This record gives sequence, structure tokens and C-alpha cells, in this order.
Amino acid sequence: MDVDAELGGYAEVRAMVMLDVEGTPWTAIEKVRPTLEISPADRVRAVATVEGALAQGRETSDELALFLENSDVGPDLAEYCTRVEAYHFEDVREYLTVERLYVDFTGEKVDFRLGRQAVNWGSALVFHPSDLVSEVVASEPWRERQGVNAIRANIAPVPNLQIVTLLALADDLSAFEKTDAGEVPEAEDWPLAGAAKVTVHAAETDWSAVGNVEMGGRWFAGADIKGQLELGWWVEGGWHGDSSEADPEGAEVVVGLDYSIPVLNRVFFAAEYRYDGTGEADPADYDYGQRSGGGSNVPFSCPFSTTGTNGTEDTAVPSARITLGQHYVHGTLNVSFLDDWTVGAVAIINVQDGTGLLVPDAAVVIGERWQVHVGAQIPVGDEGEFVPPEDQFEVVVGANSVNLARFLPAATLNAWARYSF
Repeated sequence: MDVDAELGGYAEVRAMVMLDVEGTPWTAIEKVRPTLEISPADRVRAVATVEGALAQGRETSDELALFLENSDVGPDLAEYCTRVEAYHFEDVREYLTVERLYVDFTGEKVDFRLGRQAVNWGSALVFHPSDLVSEVVASEPWRERQGVNAIRANIAPVPNLQIVTLLALADDLSAFEKTDAGEVPEAEDWPLAGAAKVTVHAAETDWSAVGNVEMGGRWFAGADIKGQLELGWWVEGGWHGDSSEADPEGAEVVVGLDYSIPVLNRVFFAAEYRYDGTGEADPADYDYGQRSGGGSNVPFSCPFSTTGTNGTEDTAVPSARITLGQHYVHGTLNVSFLDDWTVGAVAIINVQDGTGLLVPDAAVVIGERWQVHVGAQIPVGDEGEFVPPEDQFEVVVGANSVNLARFLPAATLNAWARYSF
């Protein structure tokens, strides 16, 4: 039996410098991401991608711990708080991970993919209301989408009709670890989610109905429509519900368009408006602690008291949020010239408070295998979601307090080089 195999991937070095920040201001990351593809038989393909990474420089958790220990709250930490130990490459999973590991089975009208894979299907530019796993990769151009453990079926029973179904298993299996021996967790604790997308192509437009549901009670139902006139256009959105009442319910809709101009080699621009009814209508009501990753680097477990939050209430804990408000505009501009050069930027603006994030990037392709980028992540505006008020960083421990505002950089400069093999 002949087996076709192919090894590819890339190695990357990335440097980041944070401006006007407390502690070590730089980080260096070296990463290698090989992918092995094997075709042991007709219509069967196996793919494995492993990522190894090492980092030097700033470790935010350690910087926070040192700062707190030497601040006014330092003497009270032992009495009120417990140190949360961070991993420092003691566990192999901290620097070596399996990012993709799946098998494809290709049939005449049905294709299956089983294993760890990227899961996204929304047509929008920055935020994807219909995706089962919400990610914003536009603000981090170097980042790959995370892998999800899932089984996916693509079904094409007749021309111009496609059905995609998905069953996903979360990485966090702690619900099973917390049960007594032989006891099955409650169904609402199962780390399972399902999704489906049905697409009909008609009048040069893709018309899709989309839905997903999690065992914990969160669900989404809506549509994703994408077409091409003089401009490319799309509408993606629907209703977010939650039978557990832990998360707010409401509509989320993204409307956008794009256009390419044949000037130089290419000028491409796109713009979107996003409404998120699950967010706060008034910026004064933002809970900044809900932002995704907002508390992941806190080195102590304490009864911290911060403006606008209360950690003592015994209520259902809401999920982390990517954004906090309701009204956003997004845009991107890319200009390609001299065959190998591209400059551009992505902008995300909160219309309610006027703050936003600007992500410029310049790239050059060198030969057939090298790419070099320089860019930045620049918060803009006076005070709001992307430039939080300083009082949101006030931390009280015992009778003393300290402000952590200087742990939010004024901007981050980055550069990375990637070699494909």
C-alpha cells in the first residue's frame, strides 16, 4: 500500500515591546509549528500539527506579584490572600502543544473531519456572532485559530445546498474529575456543544441558517448571508440565549462590505458595523473584569475590592466577554505594491465611548520562504473600554490600596519573522 506523506510548517521569532508599563517591558517568543499530512488510502487524510514555543522577558504574573509585595498592600497579602502559583515551563504542556490532530474522510456527498481542528464559519471581518468558538484574530495578525476537539460533517446532497454539522468537546474536563467515583455529572455540566449551518446558494448569494447550543444552557440562532454586487457584502447575526440565566440574552448583528481597487497591485478595504444587544448600553455600567483574559495573570487569590465589582455575591458567574458595549465599527485597509510589500491596518472602535484599538502592520516577503512583519497594537481615545479609567485598577487589600493602571501598556510594538518549510 502506497502512503503519501508531506511535512511542512513554519518557524517564527516574535519580539514585543510594551510602552509606559510597569516592570520588564519586553517579551521574546520563539515558536516552531510543523504539520505532518499522511494519506494512507484514497479519500482518507490525517493531519497533525504540533507547536513548540519558548518565551523570555516579561511574565505578567511575576511582575504583578513583585509590585504588590513592595506596595502599600504588601504587609496585608499574607493575611488576606493566597499566592496562585504560575507555571514556568514545569509542565510540558506549557511549551509543547498539539494544535491540530484530525482525520478527514472524503465521500461523494459527505465529508467527515474527526479530531482537533479549527472551527469557524462566519462571514464577518472581525467579530463572528454565529461561530461556536468566538475569537478575534484581527488584532493579533500572527495568531492561528485555536484548535477544538470536534467531529464535523459536510453534507452536499444536491447542487447549491450544503449542510455542516458539528459536535465539539471542550478541553476542560474538570466536571468529570469533581464527581464521586461512578457518578455521572449533571447534563448541564457536560463540556459538549453542537452547531449546524445550512447554506443555499442562489442569485450569486450564500444564504445560511446557523445555530449552536451548549449543554450549560447558552445557545445562538441566526443567519449568515454573503453576496457580491459591485461590492462584496455580508450580514451575520441572530439571537444569543441562555437558559441558565448566567449570561445576558440579546441580538448580535454584523453588517459589512469590502472592495478591491486595481491600483498598484491591489488596494483592499472593508468596513463593518456591529450591534451587540448582550453588552451594556451605558459605558458607566461596564464591568472591566469580564474582559476575556482579564484576570488570568492575577498572582493572588484575595477578597480584592475594585470599582464596579463585588466578588462576594453568591450568583451564577457570567462567561468572559470579548467586548463590553453594544455599538462598534471595524475597518481594515491593505495596500500591496512592489510585488512583495503590504502595508495596512485594522481598527476597532467602540462608538459609545470613542475608544478603540488600532493595529497597523507592514510586511515583506523575502524569497519563497521568508516573511517579515512590523506592527503595533495602539489603544486610542480618552477613557472607555479600550482605555479603561484608572479607578478600575484600584485594588484594596485589608486597610490599604494600590493602583495597577501602569500594568496596561500605552501601546505595544511588535516584530516577527516567519520561515516556512
